[in-house]
This record gives sequence, structure tokens and C-alpha cells, in this order.
Amino acid sequence: MEQLDLNQIRTFVKLVQAGSFTKAAEVLHQPKSRVSRRLAALERDLGIQLVYRTTRQFQLTDAGRAYYERSRGLVEGLESLSAELSEEVADVSGWLRLTASDDLGVLLLPDILADFAKQHPRVRFEMLLSQAYVDLVKESIDVAVRIGILKDSNLRVKKVATLKSVMVASPGFLERYRQADDLENLSTLPFLSLNSQNKLELWRTADGKKMTVKVDPVFSANNPNMIVQMALQGRGIGMVPEFIVAEHIRSGRLIHMYRSLRGQEIPVSLVSPEQKEIPMKTKKFIDFAAKRLKEKFESF
Repeated sequence: MEQLDLNQIRTFVKLVQAGSFTKAAEVLHQPKSRVSRRLAALERDLGIQLVYRTTRQFQLTDAGRAYYERSRGLVEGLESLSAELSEEVADVSGWLRLTASDDLGVLLLPDILADFAKQHPRVRFEMLLSQAYVDLVKESIDVAVRIGILKDSNLRVKKVATLKSVMVASPGFLERYRQADDLENLSTLPFLSLNSQNKLELWRTADGKKMTVKVDPVFSANNPNMIVQMALQGRGIGMVPEFIVAEHIRSGRLIHMYRSLRGQEIPVSLVSPEQKEIPMKTKKFIDFAAKRLKEKFESF
């Protein structure tokens, strides 16, 4: 029994379904002699006779009929599964053009792309990373990871997560500015501004009450990664997306300040052009990336 060969079982099933050795050989694209040898080998391995042979045809034994009924489902099930997988892999192939902000793209997408490629090795990726808005139709983009409220109604949108911003500073900065522990002193402290902001909209985590706080920018940049780098240098307090600084906070290189407050929560979505038929590679990637991005953002 340990030596059973699936090819022998499949040959037996096809023989019964074809009704003769000649027709079974045609179905299996094999010589009739091989069909006969495989049947004989199966009977030998099982230790039972499955068919009564005559010159031109055969008849099932009782054991052969029982074995056929049980093995037919196994063979047909495996053939069906193989066909489905082959069709799926064949459809999930070709170039997939993606776009995302450079910070999110560099930090969160590499392992998602690598894991997707393991499942679908015939897919190739082209990434367009930019802080600027990218026209998906004009640039022939298949999928975009977008942060923020979307206004374009001609896009297919799947919200996957919520981005949260936090205020951080280095231990060295907080050592020099001990008054930073009190939120009321924030307006007098060096602030690292994203896009020249001079005031912050904050929400209390306890009751959701909104407040506006003025800040004193000593540095401004249009990229949150630059704000993080300046904060690591001890140049001031910065407010940036949590996913960018999560590792720095865990390592102690940056301190999460004012934990009773949070910034505006912003949706993160997977977006694709509206079209009648979504390519299989696009559909599979959106489903895969949505689950993985959700897990990542929930872990911060």
C-alpha cells in the first residue's frame, strides 16, 4: 500500500470511464501496453483483482467497482484543482504598475510585493513613488495606495486602514526643553513643520474633543521623512504619521509625546481606475494588499 502510484489509480479510473483499453490509451495519450502495465501494477500493489480481462474488453470485479467509486472522486478532484490553479496562475501574470507616496511605499510595500510575487511568480512590478498626485489613467497605473479623502468619483476605491499622526521628539531635545512635558508650552518650543503649518488640529483621545494649538516652526519640509530626520537630530518637535516613526519609538530614539492627544485620522485606500473588467492580476493584488496593509496599520 505504501507504493501506490497516483498515475496507476488515474489510469484505472480513465480505463473504467473509457470502457476499453484502446479508448483509455487515446484519452491518456499513452500506448495501450502502458495502460495495461499500469493496471497490472495497481492490482499487484493492492493485492486484489480489479477487472476481468477478455480479448477486446473488460469487466469490473466487485472489488474493482468499489475501488472505482472511491477513487474516481479523488482523481477528478485533483484534476479540477490542478486546472483551477493553472488557470489562476496563467491569468495572474504580466506587469503591474503601482504608485504610492515615497514614505509609505518604501516602508510598507516591499515585503507585501515580495510575498505576492511568491504566490504569483509571473507578475512583475513597476513602482512610481511620489508625494505628488498621480493621474492613474494618464500614467497607466493599475493600483495606487492613496492617503486622504478621495474626491475623484471615476476611481474604484477600497479603504484598508486609518493613518494616525503622532508628535515626537528626541530624548536629547526633551532633556534640553524640560518644559515640553506641558502641552501649554508647545507654542513656545521649536517645531518641525510639515508643509509650513503653524497650527495643529488635535483631538483628545478620551472624549474626542477637538482643539487647535499654535506652534513656532523653526524648520519646514514637504516630506515627513525629513521631519523625522530633523527630530532625530534633536532640532525640535515634529508631528508625523505613526507608521513612519513606529520603529524609532520602539527603539527609544524618539519619544511619543502628548499621548492623550491624536492628530486627524486619515483614510488609507487602494485605488484603481474604474473599468468594466478588472484584470485578474489587479484584483488579486488589491485583495492581497488590502489585508496586509490593514494588518500593518493595526500593529502600530
